[in-house]
Amino acid sequence: MKKSEIISCSRRTDIPAFLMNWVIEKIKNGFVEVVNPYNKNQVSKVSLDPNDVKCWVWWSKDFSDWIRYYKTYKDLFTKYKGHSFQFTINSPSELESNLNVSIQERLDQLDWLVTHFGKIAVNYRFDPIIIYNKKGSDKIRSNLSEFESIISKVSKLGLNELIFSFATPYAKVKRRMHARGYSLIDPPLKKKRAILERLLKICEKYNLEMRACCQPDLLSIEGIQQAQCIDAFKIERIIGERIKKQKDNAQRDACGCYKSKDIGGYNGVFKCKHNCIYCYANPSRK
Repeated sequence: MKKSEIISCSRRTDIPAFLMNWVIEKIKNGFVEVVNPYNKNQVSKVSLDPNDVKCWVWWSKDFSDWIRYYKTYKDLFTKYKGHSFQFTINSPSELESNLNVSIQERLDQLDWLVTHFGKIAVNYRFDPIIIYNKKGSDKIRSNLSEFESIISKVSKLGLNELIFSFATPYAKVKRRMHARGYSLIDPPLKKKRAILERLLKICEKYNLEMRACCQPDLLSIEGIQQAQCIDAFKIERIIGERIKKQKDNAQRDACGCYKSKDIGGYNGVFKCKHNCIYCYANPSRK
């Protein structure tokens, strides 16, 4: 049985939005079997015992189900010392057409999480920034249309950090976007610098710091700091005790996260129903 003080749920798919029944079942069982996404024959049995797990890190674009399940199964959730949240809220976009929850509803969820768990437990993400165009058009598009409006509302909740990245042009992402009539544009650093200088002014206006996730070339830009999405020092403050601090070598070299165990997957039940066109994972078309 593998043990981890931090459970990540999940970088690989949006479990809080779609699979809370599955999570509750695994918590009741006291463990979960996790398939290595790069070797389906390698399966790890991971403890979910509250004596082993100090903190859950939840990743989602829609926490409505998570909040509902928390209220229903509060006795289960509160057996764990801490919960931390990675909450992505981007501008409404044709690239996220299956995300049928309004920005206001999601901001209300964000408010609820901050109120009940404290701002130290909540990371706000505008991620990824997408620059693209549509087939048959030379017009350059982005998902930044509501950036300032969202930032202004996030700042009112007392949050002072924003985690972001530019979409990484993986070959499968480019193929997926092309098949759906879009082309991903990966701007040169000079162009990214110009975009970020504009966004930095907005964030400075609302007292938010910009932290880049897994993009070390952006750290040369004044005002951009390294993101640590899973931050062991923050988690210690959440749970009120010391934990092990190891860099997560299972992530990309430029990742600033501390070690955790991700219990999600990419295939089968884990295919994400948000179906974002730029997704690097394996979204469902439903």
